[in-house]
Amino acid sequence: MGLHMTDVWVRKCGSFEDDRRADREFWQAVPPDARVSAVEDLRKQWAKFQGADDEGLRRTVRVLEAPER
Repeated sequence: MGLHMTDVWVRKCGSFEDDRRADREFWQAVPPDARVSAVEDLRKQWAKFQGADDEGLRRTVRVLEAPER
């Protein structure tokens, strides 16, 4: 397992709304593939933290039938 060095960005916000806006702006600037990769990294970290095997994402398909209107 390799050690990853990452840049740390700090942005000071004057309110919680400014913080939410800065967060949205940051993630909107990140390419979709990188966003998915970030979620996968977090999922793997969580599994390791929980002591669980890395089973990957579960893919479940269900067909739901809506009542006729």
